[in-house]
Amino acid sequence: MARARKQNSDQLSLLEARVSTAPLVPGIREKVKAWSEGGYKGISDTTRILLNYWFHTDHRLPDGRKFAYHYFQREAVETLIYLYEVAALRRHKGLVETFATRGDLRLLQYDDFARYCVKMATGSGKTKVMSLAIAWQFFNAVAEARDDFARSFLLIAPNVIVFERLRTDFEGGRIFRTDPVIPPELQIFWQDFQFYMRGEGERASSLGALYLTNVQQFYERPEAGQNEPDELTAVLGPKPPAQTSAIEDFARRIVDRGGPAVVLNDEAHHTHDEESEWNRIIRGLHADVAGGLAAQLDFTATPRHSKGQLFSWTVYDYPLKQAIIDNVVKRPLKGIAQGIAEQPSQVASTRYQAYLAAGVERWKEYREQLTPLGKKPVLFVMMNDTAEADDVGDWLRAKYPSEFGAEKLLIIHTDRSGDVSRKDLDVARRAAREVDDEKSPVNCIVSVMMLREGWDVQGVTVIVGLRPYTSKASILPEQTVGRGLRLMFRGTSGYTERVDVIGNKTFIAFVEQLEREEDIQLETFKIGEKVTIVTIAPDPAKTAQDIAIPVLSPILTRKKSLAEEIAGLDIGAFTCPVLPRKQDDAVAKTFRYEGYDIITLQKLIEREYAIPEPQTAEEVIGYYARRIAQDVKLPSQFSVLAPKVREFLETKAFGEPVTLNEPVMIKAISSNVAQYVTVKTFVEALRKLVISELEPQLLHAGRSLSETPPFPWSRPTLAADKCIFNLVPCHNEFEKEFAQFLQKAPDVQRFAKLPEQFAFAIDYTDNTGNLCYYEPDFVALASDGTHYIAETKGLEDTNVANKDRAAQLWCENATRLTGKPWAYLKVLQTAYKQLQPNRFEDLSVLAPGDLFASSPRIPELSVVALRRSVECKGGVVPEGGRGTVVHVYRDGGHYEVEFSEPFRCTVTVAADDIQPA
Repeated sequence: MARARKQNSDQLSLLEARVSTAPLVPGIREKVKAWSEGGYKGISDTTRILLNYWFHTDHRLPDGRKFAYHYFQREAVETLIYLYEVAALRRHKGLVETFATRGDLRLLQYDDFARYCVKMATGSGKTKVMSLAIAWQFFNAVAEARDDFARSFLLIAPNVIVFERLRTDFEGGRIFRTDPVIPPELQIFWQDFQFYMRGEGERASSLGALYLTNVQQFYERPEAGQNEPDELTAVLGPKPPAQTSAIEDFARRIVDRGGPAVVLNDEAHHTHDEESEWNRIIRGLHADVAGGLAAQLDFTATPRHSKGQLFSWTVYDYPLKQAIIDNVVKRPLKGIAQGIAEQPSQVASTRYQAYLAAGVERWKEYREQLTPLGKKPVLFVMMNDTAEADDVGDWLRAKYPSEFGAEKLLIIHTDRSGDVSRKDLDVARRAAREVDDEKSPVNCIVSVMMLREGWDVQGVTVIVGLRPYTSKASILPEQTVGRGLRLMFRGTSGYTERVDVIGNKTFIAFVEQLEREEDIQLETFKIGEKVTIVTIAPDPAKTAQDIAIPVLSPILTRKKSLAEEIAGLDIGAFTCPVLPRKQDDAVAKTFRYEGYDIITLQKLIEREYAIPEPQTAEEVIGYYARRIAQDVKLPSQFSVLAPKVREFLETKAFGEPVTLNEPVMIKAISSNVAQYVTVKTFVEALRKLVISELEPQLLHAGRSLSETPPFPWSRPTLAADKCIFNLVPCHNEFEKEFAQFLQKAPDVQRFAKLPEQFAFAIDYTDNTGNLCYYEPDFVALASDGTHYIAETKGLEDTNVANKDRAAQLWCENATRLTGKPWAYLKVLQTAYKQLQPNRFEDLSVLAPGDLFASSPRIPELSVVALRRSVECKGGVVPEGGRGTVVHVYRDGGHYEVEFSEPFRCTVTVAADDIQPA
């Protein structure tokens, strides 16, 4: 589950980068943090569904691996939502007036729509943030009928290489299928969304559409006439020209669709030049499309002006230093050359031979270490000019024919602006797509200025830089080293990847400039030291230590449809107060709901429960039906919900039959109190029907740990004869200590640390009712034949009780279905230290016992009090907080408890967490 980082003041200096940032970012960051921690107040129901699904729900990929968005991706999306939807700061002037701490910031010359720049380090997943921003805008436009949100999107790449990368993600909506972007309850809207790549014609009309192109489709590049330093132009590409040529028809098609629209610029380095044709085209689109542009979103790792200042409309900053600290990108290491120097020669391969040989040997070491892991390293060589690149490429092919002969080495020429030369463009595009493929023959790339965005080769492990860099532009260092920052092993939390940088003194000095700018000290290695990657893998010599874990079917599932259940609802049996027809009638004077009179309830819910002034009863009924379906997380239920909502309002809500189309009744049913009572009454009736409790089935007698694929590891390890793996991979020292105990305990036959690559997880529901996945730490087989799932804990969070019960229930089901005993054991670090066990049986005093029988069953509709505080969407319900039991799970160990104001939430709690009030 994606969680916010928890840091104390002593940790900040170690875990949080302290670097200079854009002038608006500190103030925005502070506001967004408080808003996020306060429960996302002021957002639409649809936005709340999205945030909960993206960041507060556990996700599994089709192969069983865990998926979670990074905290900085969440922060970037939260920032966009807060500024646009909550604070409604949709002009640069408003941003500056609200968040600037300096008085010298210049306002944008053109400030006609929201313009936000998101700065994220190379390799940190800007594309994922783009996809979430698109979904947020689109679903608010269609599900909330908001005319200030966009249904049409134009995504612009700066060059063909970046276009090809984006096309991989967006063609056919791929990223929206592979990532958990679309909540099930909103899927019905997404079915009518189209994706158009450059050159594709318009298809049948759709509710929403995304158009992807590269900026060259809007104008032609100039051949000459640059007025920037060559080095800056090399990285950014030439400035857009003053005149357009042929305009790609995407702009016309977006205009035909109507607005508002959103423009997203990837690698948007030239967007600071307001008079560029790029920006003129965007402003022209704003002027032509009905409703204009809702926003322009600029995404880049280096949003800097030519003199190095960050864009003043930068609203979020995830710097390279923090990405390195977080292990989101490879960790650059500088090679320290001893006894290596340039030779006095005009021939590049002779002058730089020592550096080239050192780079090749380093690459060979990586190849040896990575082959067992199924990965192919790439050597990246940067030269000064085309002639030198050709010379060095020929030398490498001749010197190392088996490694770099023929198609195993790729030379890419670039022109003076940094663009790939036309004759090499097809080769470069193919290499950008395929070089990381295990079937690709390319082991080495030699280039002059292959620094442009889009070259996101994950396999680069060694960079050899052999050219002088003289530009003072501060974007150059990160762009250069950035070509090797992308991770090879994504989703492997226990391994720190690295990219080794070798070069002449000029190049290393250039890298040191990056260190100064990012306020980070890169680690070093001595050229000649051996590369060592610790690889964890099943040991063929220890097959007797293998352990098989049974595969059980889920015991809880969320129903996709409740059509029959909804149709069968007995509206007359609903328990709810009679609603007043007018503010001052007799019913209003005696109205009480959840302990509140009507005036107090109105004040409490006035912000969250408000709908536009309706004209008909059907509008109100439709709105209520959508709200109910969203709250209960049921897609496609409108057609069956709406008649029931009408029946409720006509026959039950007002204590007697009423005619809804009368003006006084339209006003009565659209009040915030009527909405609150109606939605809540239906949600309470439907919630217990949504989760279906299934009888578990044995899907597989046992999946063996020996099936785990090899994976790299950088954290503590332990050699253990009783473990199937060559080494026990431990996340911390306590896990290592516990593994040592299992190895020594005479009553343990065999054990293993459960690696995430094995993808064993037990599903459970958290305190807010979200489906989550719990990954236990260890599995062990005791001498008495009992298998144990063991969890080591240093600190306990609010969901530990839910995990404990889920694990024990899994063990009980596994025992019943396999005929072999399984048991759950939680080992708290403090208790373990005090116990100092010698035998596994000594841990029996830590066993949780019968968690499901620890408290007597409490009937539904009972009022209960919390024995400890619990987290919910509305904040933290304190110890002693009172709520109503709305559902008792079959095991008797879990309850759904609903809390009223000011929390207005329902949470899943353990039996030991509540007591009768």
